[in-house]
Amino acid sequence: MAKAKQNAKTQKLVAWDQEHVLHGIIPMGFNAGFLVDHADGVSLYTSDGRSFLDGSSQLMCVELGYREQYKNEVAEAVAAEIKKLPYCTNFWGFSTESVVAATQALNEITPEAITKYIYTPGGGEAVEIALIMSRTIWKRLGTQKYKVVSLFNSYHGDYWGCNSCTHVGQSAFSNPLAPMVPGFFSVPDYYCYRCPLARTYPECGVACAKLVEQFILAEGPESVAALVCEVQHGTAGCIPSPPEWLPIVREICTKYDVHLIVDEVMTGFGRCSENGNPFLCQLSGVTPDFLTMAKGITSAYMPLGAVGMTEELFEKGLRGHIFSGPTYTGHPAACAAAAKVMEIYRRDKIFENAAKMGAYLGEQLKAVTADIPEVVEVAGYGMLKGMEVVKNPETKEPFPFEALVTLQETALAKGLYVRLSGGAPRFMVCPPLVCTKEEIDQMMAILADALNDPGWRKVGA
Repeated sequence: MAKAKQNAKTQKLVAWDQEHVLHGIIPMGFNAGFLVDHADGVSLYTSDGRSFLDGSSQLMCVELGYREQYKNEVAEAVAAEIKKLPYCTNFWGFSTESVVAATQALNEITPEAITKYIYTPGGGEAVEIALIMSRTIWKRLGTQKYKVVSLFNSYHGDYWGCNSCTHVGQSAFSNPLAPMVPGFFSVPDYYCYRCPLARTYPECGVACAKLVEQFILAEGPESVAALVCEVQHGTAGCIPSPPEWLPIVREICTKYDVHLIVDEVMTGFGRCSENGNPFLCQLSGVTPDFLTMAKGITSAYMPLGAVGMTEELFEKGLRGHIFSGPTYTGHPAACAAAAKVMEIYRRDKIFENAAKMGAYLGEQLKAVTADIPEVVEVAGYGMLKGMEVVKNPETKEPFPFEALVTLQETALAKGLYVRLSGGAPRFMVCPPLVCTKEEIDQMMAILADALNDPGWRKVGA
């Protein structure tokens, strides 16, 4: 899409941004060369006159897209709350109507046994607090449990604790921070296309899940506090676990009295809906001990995260003071947004639409890539699809990273934003849950055009 000349004011703002604003996942001192001005439908519009369809819900979080009706409804709820109560701490038993409304709505869609909740400003903090609570419980019970198990290719946030259990991109997020928090170790994951055990599913019998037991035994069950996992990797490239994986891991955790922390920051709130399920763990009927959430809790219209835990776990070790909780825990405006967004999810059957459109997205993604040999896998639950692109399908040799970045930029230039994985040669095709078939068709046409463009294949060759 052709760029328009930006006015002098915008040019100055872009230049100032480049000089002073540090952006994530890009070399410091760089920016995109434009400002994102506004959004509508499922598209974003820039200061240089371009628009692009949001094929990844930016960071897989804008579940409602940018429909005018939804923007207005949530904005009105937030504005009304700020006018009434701009801030109120959640400490010392203080609460607000918006906190109660959000929690009631949340309690209706989480697994039945999860009944206790604490709020955070975002997803990384939710995982951090789940880790803190797990260790707190075992400490109060007088045990020596403190170790945390996580998976290869996992991503759980950017804070010291959750980064210690993040291993996406050969631990690219944590390597600069080493040494990490003591007591964290990782186990092989369920990346079936590149199986770390060199097995083939389903003949493998889901060996990666069963291997968790051997790692726990090797470390000593009396020392292992928790296992934290995604049921489908997000940042690693939307890599789904086999349906048997989570039930096996749940059984192992129960056997050795290890807390199961399921991180649904990205997969929750219908993002991985197959039959209207709000959370991915519900597909297999598994209830974790802790459930971490964010992103879709407000459709990313406001920053908010949460940790849910079972009644049994709370009674076992968390009665009394909980010495955890940021300043913005249960922020009134954020909780007002969450309550309104969850009302919209229910009223407009967004999770059901996500299941239908997720199936359609998978079909169309496979159809438009059927004749492109470099696309070797399309996989993922619901509207969280991953597409693996390799240079040599026989050897699984990936393209140089620069080539994949060029493919992403090619798609953007043609009018589609799709996110490149942080750890594998995979693209994350995850549009808003409100998408129509027509909008998905538009995205697929642009994606096919970008994939068929010969230019990106030559980069780094």
